[in-house]
Amino acid sequence: MDGRVIVLPDGRRLGYLVVGAGKPVVYFHGTASSRLEARLLTELADAAQLQIICIDRPGYGLSTFLPPKSLCDFADDINFLVDHLGIERFGVIGWSGGGAFALTHAALVSERITRAVVVGAPALPFDVSTAHNMPFARYVMKLPFLGMLALRNMQAQVLKANGDIDAFLESRQGKRMLKGWPKEDAKFFSNRNWATLMYGSMAEAFRQRDIGVKTVFLEHQLFMKPWPVSLSRIPAGKVYVWQGAEDKTCRVDNAYRIARAVSGVHLHVFEGQGHCVMFGNFDKLSEVFRSD
Repeated sequence: MDGRVIVLPDGRRLGYLVVGAGKPVVYFHGTASSRLEARLLTELADAAQLQIICIDRPGYGLSTFLPPKSLCDFADDINFLVDHLGIERFGVIGWSGGGAFALTHAALVSERITRAVVVGAPALPFDVSTAHNMPFARYVMKLPFLGMLALRNMQAQVLKANGDIDAFLESRQGKRMLKGWPKEDAKFFSNRNWATLMYGSMAEAFRQRDIGVKTVFLEHQLFMKPWPVSLSRIPAGKVYVWQGAEDKTCRVDNAYRIARAVSGVHLHVFEGQGHCVMFGNFDKLSEVFRSD
């Protein structure tokens, strides 16, 4: 369950993890996470008979760092891997920051995409100060020194939680973290098994230490720019946008902005739900991919 590595044509390494068997789906993990996030989707893969392929973006986990200039940069890596695996057409799922990469890829290779589901995703350009009401974030993320300092603090918290999840959840820091999430999200993060897998995936994002921190910083900078490709290139009816109405990480207005940019989008706003809405609705997600 740790994953595999493939060597790309330019010599870089690309890490990925496959769970389940069946219809292929490329899963785009969240920002500051990794291929190990796929372990949270094992139940979905089994129930819906999906082969879920989660790929470390460059700089995360097992993948060689490459400074991103655009959200489009990751597309060639994905195409090389799915070709290597003998996959012609596939679905995509993108959660949180991964949703921006998923939509970009769906626009670039729409002819290969069966369904695209994005959950709690930022609409670009994204105002990072709206995430958890941090008004200074938009300035911090424009300044490498301050941005890296803030993210190193986050890295330390993630590694501490991953080292002893029980102690972290009982600590003052852990309790403060839970209070910062909407009620439904707090249920996921307070669940020991779920939190163990989530923090394990996030810790893996920092396997390369400062490279991982730099990768998170550079992704945030990409999110603050406009879409690098027109989302109107995606054929009508292929995109499903899911959003928790109480999401504090990507507010609900992001879903409406994405819906306006994509033709024939299937928009579902889940009342009372937060950023982790996908993990409590595997039955509905199964239906989406059974219908393609």
